[in-house]
Amino acid sequence: MPEPFNVELNAAILEMAKSMLPDGFDVADDAPQTFEALKAHLDAGRRLVVWSGSSHATIYADPRVNYAFRAWHDWCHWSGNHDFSLNGEIATCEMQCRQIIARFGDTERTRRWCDIIRAEIIGQGLYYHRHKRFPEDQRAFLSEYLCDPEAAITWPLW
Repeated sequence: MPEPFNVELNAAILEMAKSMLPDGFDVADDAPQTFEALKAHLDAGRRLVVWSGSSHATIYADPRVNYAFRAWHDWCHWSGNHDFSLNGEIATCEMQCRQIIARFGDTERTRRWCDIIRAEIIGQGLYYHRHKRFPEDQRAFLSEYLCDPEAAITWPLW
């Protein structure tokens, strides 16, 4: 198994998911795919379900961490009432960054985590809007995005 992009961020993600979803969440092939479906599912008092797919080749290097990130992210969409548009993704991302800093302090380390989260959510969102697909090599995309966001979004071969 490859190493995580940032081991400490992986641990923080697991902690954030546990904090926001103390009763846990489920992982399945079938999970809400729209904001409206997510909202209806959670508003009905059901347990959060995240999609199980595409979780083996991520920057987290561990599907369990990717699921936790998705759960925390989807919880933020729901609790912040942020839809799945690009603006909603940006708002959700910034909510997650505020939560990370509130929990772990405003340090160089947490600001770096926020940069990684922004690359993961906003960077890949911008890439998707330009190329109509997500980067296949998330690690390479993230590394490039952290150095040169415009080049990462423009380059079509990730």
